Amino acid sequence: MAPPVADAVDPGALLVGHAHELLVAVTVGDGPSWVPWLMVGLFGVVLAISWSIQRHQRRALRDALNRFVERHEGWHLQAWPCGVHADQLVGRFEATTRGDRRYGVESAVGGPIDMDIAGTTVRCQVACFVWFHERRRTQRSRGRHVRHTYERRTELIAMCQLPVHTHRAVSIRPESVLGRVGLTRGGQQLESEAFNRRFRVEGRDRALVVTLLDAGLQELLTAGYAERGIELSDDLLVLSGQPTHRDRSLAGIAQAYPAIVQDLTRLIRGIPPPFWRALGFERPSVGVEPPAPPSSEDR
Repeated sequence: MAPPVADAVDPGALLVGHAHELLVAVTVGDGPSWVPWLMVGLFGVVLAISWSIQRHQRRALRDALNRFVERHEGWHLQAWPCGVHADQLVGRFEATTRGDRRYGVESAVGGPIDMDIAGTTVRCQVACFVWFHERRRTQRSRGRHVRHTYERRTELIAMCQLPVHTHRAVSIRPESVLGRVGLTRGGQQLESEAFNRRFRVEGRDRALVVTLLDAGLQELLTAGYAERGIELSDDLLVLSGQPTHRDRSLAGIAQAYPAIVQDLTRLIRGIPPPFWRALGFERPSVGVEPPAPPSSEDR
């Protein structure tokens, strides 16, 4: 199982959190009467700094996303990745878990990309985005007082709308530590013991899974996708997890988008032709392209 994705550290939120703890500690104490007012003033300064930092980060990310989409003809900022609403994604993949409270899509961009499918160039809709959800944490203090807080978690995702439907979901995820030594291994077991130690494969149609995971794709996944998740559901393919490098000319999560698009393109190119034929893939008519999903400005 892949390690949990680390939460994005928000410097502004950290400042506010520490300042609030200090303010409470001082105001309930027995210090001089002017101390609470001093702390209130400092708390206000911290809030102002936090607001300024968050505003700068949002502006830098927005600019970086705009620069990234300018590199790809037909790409734009999206509210719905590949035209799919968050409510249609939640729980559909392990990478788009529901959590315990809020969930959704952030920093989504997308548009058409020419993919190599079974030796044929096919224009597909692709999207890069961040999926977030919140996990509830229970904290018990002295006595019976229980406090519930929510921890925000994120997953980086690249998604491609395929020209065919799988009809049967397939999930290829990193195997757990215990699974790698054979104690809790499950899912579909393939002939390669080395591959079984690295990945946990789930799919009800074993024939389809075996056709997908030929020797070439197993080698590709082992070499470059060991800590990533690959999932197929209907006409969607999702690649989750962090790439190995960043584009430092961009800001925020947009730094990972060029690499994850490259990884997605390489992955689809490595899927064996028999898999596509098993799904009924046919060479598209010349000049026919899938319709582009509406942009966020159109909604």
